[in-house]
Amino acid sequence: MEIVLPRLNRLVPSLESTFRKLVEEQGELSEAILCWMDEQGTPRAREALQNVAGELLDVAQTCISMTFVLEDLAPEVRLEDMIDDHLAKLLRKGYLESVAGDVYIKVNEEGFRAMSLPRLTIPGVTLDSTVLNISVAIGRFAQWIGKFRGASGEKRVHTDEQILKGCGLNLLHIAQCCFTMLYILEETFLMDIDALMRAHVEKLKKRGYVK
Repeated sequence: MEIVLPRLNRLVPSLESTFRKLVEEQGELSEAILCWMDEQGTPRAREALQNVAGELLDVAQTCISMTFVLEDLAPEVRLEDMIDDHLAKLLRKGYLESVAGDVYIKVNEEGFRAMSLPRLTIPGVTLDSTVLNISVAIGRFAQWIGKFRGASGEKRVHTDEQILKGCGLNLLHIAQCCFTMLYILEETFLMDIDALMRAHVEKLKKRGYVK
């Protein structure tokens, strides 16, 4: 099953609101993982792992929602270019063999733009390492929206275009961490990603985030 997350066409997040939302979602993900660890060996372990997967989707959705908005903030910032840079990094690191034939920006069944990210081959990925990688990337995202913009009085050395692109690449990195872990959960625990995706999209619709 391919994971595809939609643009939330009824929300217009900002860089600052996205940072706050990411911190919130990261905390909920960490809490869900701790709960799953406590439930190991009990009948509730499977449900706890489902909750972890749901939180991973929420973190990824927060990132992807903002990457679509970045295009609207400056005409020179193209999501396709950021995805190309993201994929090139994955190729350099040996996590991805090829991107030939893959389309990562799509139109979903409702006619809205959506994004998928590739399955990667990264040895030793765990829930713990995933959360740590997300934490590092959120810190870097905070640098781009704060320090690198001179928000606290530092000398600004980056253009608006560079800042938006730096933010976008960090958001794609966080989303990729979530996608990679979700695919591992699917393969390792036979998790029904299709059902998880349907529940996620229905939740978004009920909350009025997407038509």
